[in-house]
Amino acid sequence: MISGDDLKAMRKKAGLTQKQMADKLNITRETVSNYELGVGEPRISHFFKWLAYCKIDINPLMIQIRNISNKLTNQEDIKDKE
Repeated sequence: MISGDDLKAMRKKAGLTQKQMADKLNITRETVSNYELGVGEPRISHFFKWLAYCKIDINPLMIQIRNISNKLTNQEDIKDKE
């Protein structure tokens, strides 16, 4: 998904300590450290919150997801009509 180094860089750029990020995510500081060391990956909900706390714009990603979903829905509608 994303590297621990990237997570660490985002957190540091946002001016947050591991403890502060842990408190925001309601997890332990050790868990944040493990994410940053590449020992496990954050849950998707933690990942999106991490991005939000680091002020990372997720709108382009959300637009891509919606476009994929819309294409899939359109393809399913076409198959249903056949």
